[in-house]
Amino acid sequence: MSMNIITKLSPLAAAVLLSACAGTSGFNTVDLVQQQAAEQQVQLPQTDPALRSEAEQEIDRLLAEPLTQQSISRIAVLNNPDFLAALSSLAIGKAQLTQAGLLPNPGFRLTRSRSEEGYNTELDFSLNLFNLIFLNKNKAIAQQQAQQQQQQVSLQLMDLLIKSRIAFIEAVVAQQRFSYLQTVQEAIDASAELANRMYQVGNYSELQQARQLKFAAEIRLQLAKTQQQQQQSREQLYLLLGLSASETALQLPAFLPAIPATLPLQHNLEQQALAQRLDLQQAKAKLAQLELQLEVEKNSRFVRGLSAEIAGSVQHSAERELALGVELPLFDSGAARTSKAEAEYLQARWQTKALEQKASFEVRQAYALQQSSYQIARHYQEQLVPLAQKINQQNMLRYNGMLIGVFELIADTQAQVETVTGQMTAQRDFYLSELRLQQALWGSPSLPLTTETDTKNSAANAAGH
Repeated sequence: MSMNIITKLSPLAAAVLLSACAGTSGFNTVDLVQQQAAEQQVQLPQTDPALRSEAEQEIDRLLAEPLTQQSISRIAVLNNPDFLAALSSLAIGKAQLTQAGLLPNPGFRLTRSRSEEGYNTELDFSLNLFNLIFLNKNKAIAQQQAQQQQQQVSLQLMDLLIKSRIAFIEAVVAQQRFSYLQTVQEAIDASAELANRMYQVGNYSELQQARQLKFAAEIRLQLAKTQQQQQQSREQLYLLLGLSASETALQLPAFLPAIPATLPLQHNLEQQALAQRLDLQQAKAKLAQLELQLEVEKNSRFVRGLSAEIAGSVQHSAERELALGVELPLFDSGAARTSKAEAEYLQARWQTKALEQKASFEVRQAYALQQSSYQIARHYQEQLVPLAQKINQQNMLRYNGMLIGVFELIADTQAQVETVTGQMTAQRDFYLSELRLQQALWGSPSLPLTTETDTKNSAANAAGH
């Protein structure tokens, strides 16, 4: 009986083996996320909570030292829950890719019947030929989906690095401005108190007193706004780092580094962006995927549900039956599915074209912003701040020589506040413009990632009877 069964199975087994040999090549994918992390000098962590001890030790070591933009980036990559969730999704994509490369399971049916001649046992083996025929195409589609998944996580990695550095810069400048305004407020409050006393004894006019009180009130208002900005920026930084403000203290530097003397020359930024932007690569991978799906839809319209079946009797080895089945396109010819696939392909094609134009625009805009921000920051650093310091030194000499009074000295402080806080803002804007230029060169995760349910081939779904 076993030899009879093997004989009946031989055509089906041969088809399965030939398809397996034809469908197991070209299954490797490049880990784009790991490559991107290496270029940015950050280490990808383990996502399994049981294997997180090494990452937690590294986070504690980085937090024990004064923070920098690089250390902030490393902590964010090691500990941000959203990014860890994105890393976990890579395993889902790999599993889906593996699933797409598996051969369809054969069907088996055992039938026991009784007739006048006695009992009869029939074995029935079936195979979904439709899925077998389009196995390589479905694998190619799954590979494009896995590539898009890797590009999406790479985009999330770059987005996290840039956002964490932006939050770091905002927090440092807010802290610096708050400390400066605290010092100014102490001096201004003392001058306001002095103005009140002089007004009470008649040595100060009501107008002069009102001016001092107004300036003191304005400084207190600026201080309150700056304190609010400081709290918000620190909370945003804690959020991106995946840390708790109540459990972790951040050692931020007192101020940002000085503006560089010169900017490095950068050429062909638009071409660089078009070549390396991850969102553009993702859009092209989606376009290739939709092209494959369109090809499958066109080629599968009249062979949907194709299946093969081999049956035979155990008692009568000479009895053998081979059957082929196919879906009759009487009501659904597949024209609507093909039209939908064509429309989705055209939509993706124009979306890719629009993204190319957007990439060029964003790079030009970000580069112009960086150049103007640099000029403004250098103007503050090289001219306005030194001049304000020189004026303050001269006024101190005049005050020590009793040529001016304390209120004239305070008036000079009022003028300096705007210059000093403006210099802090200009310095912050320059460093933020550099990060925005990097974002323009790498792209942002703005495109929604297509899910497996959305992209799964409808022909393959309809084939399994």
